[in-house]
Formats: sequence, structure tokens, C-alpha cells
Amino acid sequence: MKTLIITAHPSKFGFTHKIAAEYSKAAIEKGREVEILDLYSPENKQDFLIFENIKVMPFDATVERMQAKISESHELVFIFPLWWYGEPAVMKNFWDKNFAARFAYHYVNGRPVGLLNGKTARVFFTSDGAWYYQWLLLQPVRNIWWLTRLGFCGIRMKSFVVFSSMRTRDEKKRNEFLAKVYKIAKG
Repeated sequence: MKTLIITAHPSKFGFTHKIAAEYSKAAIEKGREVEILDLYSPENKQDFLIFENIKVMPFDATVERMQAKISESHELVFIFPLWWYGEPAVMKNFWDKNFAARFAYHYVNGRPVGLLNGKTARVFFTSDGAWYYQWLLLQPVRNIWWLTRLGFCGIRMKSFVVFSSMRTRDEKKRNEFLAKVYKIAKG
């Protein structure tokens, strides 16, 4: 079983990368093959989606490479900070470019049909916002990932985890968060 961990944090010191490392460690211990795809790494850079005619998309070798990674994976793990109640632009662009029609979904009689059935996903994000903002706005963010992205493509979301108030968390609490990530990955 192969796990593809997709991260989006511009600083190599961001907690996003610690979550990815902990998840990777637990998944490898469980016998899975793991690849971490850091979207801010130069080798993973993708230009923003640009086209004149949606039916005639220009060839992009980076899309072919990313779609191959997605296709080979059984489990996708998305890890990012929540900024303005959305993912960083580089993560959104990853979706725009790679989870395209005829690869991730198609329409049958006007209804979307996912083409990535059998895959599962987990979503982890960090936030500096206060707990009450998370409480109010967590459902819309969850629904975007669950219904309008993963579900649209036929991917089953297994978990959606937010680590809030990160600026005020001490090392003990951050380690508790990492222990939770480890447990989820082992589960």
C-alpha cells in the first residue's frame, strides 16, 4: 500500500512538516510505502492553471508526473496551515491542475462521477485562530474537502483533523498533537 503525503507550508520549520514526518514514520512502521510531496519544494513547483479553451488544455509534464503519483497511491494525506479559512494557494493550485476532468472525474448525464474510487484521504490542518472561530467555520471547510473535492473525485475521506490555536501551544501540547497523528496513521 502506498501513501502520498502532500504538504503545503512555506517554512521547513512549520508544524505541517512535523505532522508529515510523524505520519510517515507511523505509516512506514505499519509496512506502507510513503512519499512526502512538499508543494513548496522547487522540484514540485507547478505554474498556475492557465488556458484559453478548457477543451484544449496545453500539455504540462508536471501534471503528468503528479497524476502518476496520485494514481499509484492508495492513501492521500493533505497537510497544510489554514489561512483565511482556506488552504495556501499552492495547495489549491495542486487541485486545480491535477484533479482534472477525465483524470479525477467525468460527467455522466450531467452528474459528476469520481474516477479515483478505492482511494482514501486524510486531511490535517493547523490554525492560529481561536477555538470559537474553528467551531463556527470548521464545518464549511470540512465540507469543501469532503464533498466538493474528495467525494467529487470518488475518494473516501477517513479523517479531518484541525490543530487550533497553534501560536499559544507549548511543546507538551504539540507533542500530544503529534501523538494523535501517529495513532491515526497506525489505525
